[in-house]
Amino acid sequence: MPHDWVQSALRLMNAMSGRMRKVDRVPYFALINEQMLCRVAGVTVKEMLSSPEIYAKAVIGSYEFLEVDTIQIPTSYAGPGEALAFAESNDKLDTIRWYDYKPLSIIQGAVCKTEEDIDKLEIPDHSKSSIWKISMEAANIVNEKTKFPQMFGLGIWSVVQELRGVQAFKDMRKNPELLLKLCEKVYESQLDVIKNWTEKVGFSPMIMLTGYSFNKHMMSFDDAMKFEGQFIKRLQEKIKVPFVFHNCGTTPYFKEVCKEIDFVAVHGSHPLDLDYWIKFKEMYPEITIMGANIDVSREMLTGTSQDVEEKVRDNIIALAPGGRYVCAPVCCLPWGVPLGNIMAIPRAIEKYGQYPIKIQ
Repeated sequence: MPHDWVQSALRLMNAMSGRMRKVDRVPYFALINEQMLCRVAGVTVKEMLSSPEIYAKAVIGSYEFLEVDTIQIPTSYAGPGEALAFAESNDKLDTIRWYDYKPLSIIQGAVCKTEEDIDKLEIPDHSKSSIWKISMEAANIVNEKTKFPQMFGLGIWSVVQELRGVQAFKDMRKNPELLLKLCEKVYESQLDVIKNWTEKVGFSPMIMLTGYSFNKHMMSFDDAMKFEGQFIKRLQEKIKVPFVFHNCGTTPYFKEVCKEIDFVAVHGSHPLDLDYWIKFKEMYPEITIMGANIDVSREMLTGTSQDVEEKVRDNIIALAPGGRYVCAPVCCLPWGVPLGNIMAIPRAIEKYGQYPIKIQ
């Protein structure tokens, strides 16, 4: 039976807005990046990115095979693709590393080694960037074939760390103005990429914001607000669409950041204590929880399909009643997760996630 992407989109949007009379079951959201696309589609990363048609086919086939309720191009995120765009614009393509079956990466800190590198850093023209051209064309094909609105991802600190590396943490104390200058350039680049995306693909109904600075093991909350949070607020003022806060770190400031910045949803796997998420739902009843404690590096990677089913069941029973809950393993599905464990998620949703939720 063909996947009904229109129904999936309605299920997701209604669940996130609390219109539960229109929701049949808990929606299923998964981040499927290049690793899993290559595994399911049987192609390498370079083969997949060689044409928008091949890329779009791999994306649609993989999401439908894994029975997910959302679908998006993995490079529609200003992370590794943004690092490549900066490398292209600043004649530093030798800092990029390509792999057969996982996302490209950059030698962290190689693009902005010195203060002069930051001063002279050229902001990419995303209309000319190779990976962004392929991504946008592939996203158009996916949108045309599925009618599922293509969501976009932004992130300030993730790009800063790619460009400046560990030196960025030293700059916070020794040269904060220099670091803020780099943050400003990354912010301007993010505005350019979303402008290009809107022109070539269309309006993104939501932005997934990767707030990786907001982890206790990374920096203080005040520093996170200074070097990323203020730029998130400015992005929201400019773009004017709902933002989802993604953080796959192990010590996230979820409660703190939601007091300071408006988000319609949070997407993370920690803390692992399910009681934390129950209390979060009580504290922020209007914010959708996407994920809770379904961590791809735990039961999904080393457990059995029964372990995964029980984890999904516990999350649904605790968090799904009343809506504003989306079942989501966090973060991206890695190469080594057994397929049986992945498929245990939609099976468990079918079994336990039908509305009204039955508390067992």
